Amino acid sequence: MAITTERILSSLEDERTAAQRGLSFKVLSARRQGLLAILTVEPSREGGKSSALDESLEGSKAVWFGETGGRGEVVVVDPERGEFTLRFVQGQLPDANDYMMLYPQDFLTPLIELWQDKNMRKKAAAVMRRGAREAVAEPRSLGNSFSVLRKRQAEAISLPLDRIGLLHGPPGTGKTFTIGAMIAYLLVRFRNSKVLITGPTNTAVDSALISADEWLARIGEDDLRVTMKRVGSRFETKKFRGRDHLLAKGIYEASLKVSMLELEEPSKTDIEKYVAWKEKIEAARANLKTDVATIAASSRVVAATTHTLFLHFDSFARPGGQRWHFAIADEASQIMLPAALMAASLAQCATFAGDPNQLAPIVQSNDPSVEAVLGKTAFDVFKDAPNVFLNEQSRMCAGVCDVVSHTFYEDRLVVCRKAKCEEEWRRGRSPWYLDGREIPRVLVDDRAGDATWSKKYNGKIRFQSAQLVSAYVNELLSSYVEADDILVLTPFRAQRALIRSMLGRDGRRDIRVSTVHRAQGSERKIVIFDPVDAGSPFLNSDTGGRLINVAASRAQAHLIILVGAADLRNPHLSAIAQRAKRLWDHKGDYSSPVRVRLPET
Repeated sequence: MAITTERILSSLEDERTAAQRGLSFKVLSARRQGLLAILTVEPSREGGKSSALDESLEGSKAVWFGETGGRGEVVVVDPERGEFTLRFVQGQLPDANDYMMLYPQDFLTPLIELWQDKNMRKKAAAVMRRGAREAVAEPRSLGNSFSVLRKRQAEAISLPLDRIGLLHGPPGTGKTFTIGAMIAYLLVRFRNSKVLITGPTNTAVDSALISADEWLARIGEDDLRVTMKRVGSRFETKKFRGRDHLLAKGIYEASLKVSMLELEEPSKTDIEKYVAWKEKIEAARANLKTDVATIAASSRVVAATTHTLFLHFDSFARPGGQRWHFAIADEASQIMLPAALMAASLAQCATFAGDPNQLAPIVQSNDPSVEAVLGKTAFDVFKDAPNVFLNEQSRMCAGVCDVVSHTFYEDRLVVCRKAKCEEEWRRGRSPWYLDGREIPRVLVDDRAGDATWSKKYNGKIRFQSAQLVSAYVNELLSSYVEADDILVLTPFRAQRALIRSMLGRDGRRDIRVSTVHRAQGSERKIVIFDPVDAGSPFLNSDTGGRLINVAASRAQAHLIILVGAADLRNPHLSAIAQRAKRLWDHKGDYSSPVRVRLPET
């Protein structure tokens, strides 16, 4: 079925309805503490969707329905204690066994309003017909200024000259580095051009802008560095140290106050003090707002998240009566099609950079027709557009790269030849040892057992694999591995909570434990991946395959995967396990492969 503007608008509205259905929780107890209310809760499916307790719920509106009813705003979530702390509370507190609903913040309405506007909708829809139009200029030789680029990276520099261009950047291939070079090239070659940088996350936007700044410094174009600006209040201050020219006047200084306050974060055990601190952070961030229209009109390069872009779309549409010549969207594989088209409509040419084999847009609606529209990205609808696949990566060692490339990239991804020759790179990916034996580059431990549903954690957990995680962490830290070298990943928030709790009891709170969704962009020497239930339909789907890819490709030196029999029914994990057993995880000179001991029960 063709994707029409009517289908796009109706899908967005259906998705907003699904997102606003609310999350249901059962109240176990409630108490007041000063002006705050503290509710101990457990997830429920009563009258709404179910969700694990997670910090992402902060900012949600809470409503409960007892004899009198009441409401408030979630200001703090403490997953370990199973508590919500509410402020701005109205009405009596709920009783034990009452149900409450949480309504997360609405991020879709600004985009929906743009698609409801006839003129905006027409311009966005026209982007889908750009493929047949000629490039705005011919490629030119890059010269010595860009000689450090790898072959494919150099080819990608000219992608923005096409009306639509696609940059495929698998993990560790230098996608952000290439985007920075791309922007620098455009600014130097087209002296009157304007470039819009966008992406779904603050990290993506910050990284692309800073990469461009580094490139301009590298090629001696310092006068152009001051023509670039970041819009938005959620940038990471430390990344802009020494780069305050990328922010509007006075913003960097104001952001330092936010950074200083962040260093003063108190414990959640003193909840009143913690909330007071959080409100100070909010007030300080309010001072980071800028005049978007003025910055858009006066700057040659402006960087903003898609959310900020849609909130201030009028200010971006014709800045100072000018037009955007180039739009570059990073992490575009996570930008749903309606957002990608609307962002691209602002510029003559649009380049989408990302990895369609990794994280996809999040769609909450269960309607397949909605998923068929909002689950698509620029990589799906512009398959015939000019594109470049970056094939050399320098993050993963040879073993990890091999299983990732073989399983997810048809063996097209290889270790960068230049990186392999560098002593520092090899040293950073040198193997670790347990009991004098080298840990395999890809270790698949098949003692993880089966998943169960936990009422306490409201989700799938696997106790034995959590035990394995704890055992591996303790063994590794007892040698010369540092806590910062380890990253523990799982697709399920319930399992993350269980692993955190188990590590916390061992005094290992400094180990980072994350869901896979929140790990894209990060990397560590050693990654321990617990899929929990890879035999489920969820992880056997395209989305599940992407999550497994993200988890595996975070590892620099070692990848440890914990599996049970059911997990090996997953085609991706089965392929990794078979490849690992054949090439990377074998007995060698010993009677058995390296494995940690599970605690006796």
